[in-house]
Amino acid sequence: MNGLHRSALTLAVVSASMGVAPQARADNGMYPNFGMDYSAVLQNDFSRVDGSNPGGPRDTNDFYPDVTTSFYLRFTQNDQLRLTTEFNPINPPNQGDKRFFEDVGMVVNELNYYGLRSRTSWMIGKFEVPFGRAKDQAPGLYTNDFVGAYDMQGMLGATFGYRMFGQKFGLIEPDISLYTADTTDLGKPFFQGGSRLKRSDGGPANSGKLDSYALALNWTGIPALPFLELQGGYMRNRKGVAQDDGTTPDDEVVKVVSARYMFARPPAINLDNTLAGRYWDIVPFIEYADIDNEDAVAGNDTRYLTTSLTFDYGPWAFGATRTDKRRPAIVDAGRNDYLNELSVTYNVTGRLSVGFSAGTQKQAGQKSDLIGLQMTYNGAY
Repeated sequence: MNGLHRSALTLAVVSASMGVAPQARADNGMYPNFGMDYSAVLQNDFSRVDGSNPGGPRDTNDFYPDVTTSFYLRFTQNDQLRLTTEFNPINPPNQGDKRFFEDVGMVVNELNYYGLRSRTSWMIGKFEVPFGRAKDQAPGLYTNDFVGAYDMQGMLGATFGYRMFGQKFGLIEPDISLYTADTTDLGKPFFQGGSRLKRSDGGPANSGKLDSYALALNWTGIPALPFLELQGGYMRNRKGVAQDDGTTPDDEVVKVVSARYMFARPPAINLDNTLAGRYWDIVPFIEYADIDNEDAVAGNDTRYLTTSLTFDYGPWAFGATRTDKRRPAIVDAGRNDYLNELSVTYNVTGRLSVGFSAGTQKQAGQKSDLIGLQMTYNGAY
């Protein structure tokens, strides 16, 4: 049985078993209390590198779990201690590998204290910097990996947000984050033979000081265009130490702008129609990121342009995404990389969904075809 057929069978079996999971329970209003959210994913990734590469075409297949769990210790309705872990493969497979539940370990993505007030919110500890939206808003299974250059996860520091609302301008929320890379034992993979990041590894935000920062401005709820969401941001990640690879370190600087809009059929705003699945909407999205010295390497200037279109119809979601990356020229590979994806997701229940994605990509002149199958179950306690 090949990898894709075996994965499809496993997905069917797990789908049946997850259908009888207990109902999630919300916060009971008694404090302090404990709660958790979880997302359990089974995914199969298949890729084929084109035959122009040495060795001819190579097929890679990787079937794996990706379980994300967030634990909350709530002191009040608006104050909580949060721990988020992720159980998935630590490293991607080598080209031509066929892996089944291999190289799986656990990492800690968040460990922070979160506070929410009428106008302010803040986190202190280990967190994901709230910057850039393509990784979350563009549909498909691989977009988040392609734009990962400005996805700062697992940083140590703090972030603060302030909300301003007016009848004329809507909701405006500036966020400021101050952070450094996690080089503690908290940053190493567990249950697997990986190691933590070290200062000697260099890279962005790995300066040993709390001197990297990000500024983001979100603008939503505009009365004239209530379904429009805008973001602009500026990030500076301080350089780490020099490496023995001939490169020169320099601060990584990222500027980003994005826009998302939802065209909704009027009945979609009616709750009864929404719950019954009698609605549709179309969501275009665009994000542009300008990065100087990507990976904190001087002269490694890149540009990302992500455009996508999502069509939601009842339990179905159809998506198309393209990300273009312009980078320093490589001999025989040019300056342009890209990712194209078509995807479809079906929500079997309010918690269980299955998805399929197919696409093509080019990285450093190497072209490949992608196919992904995914089943996701979300729950809470």
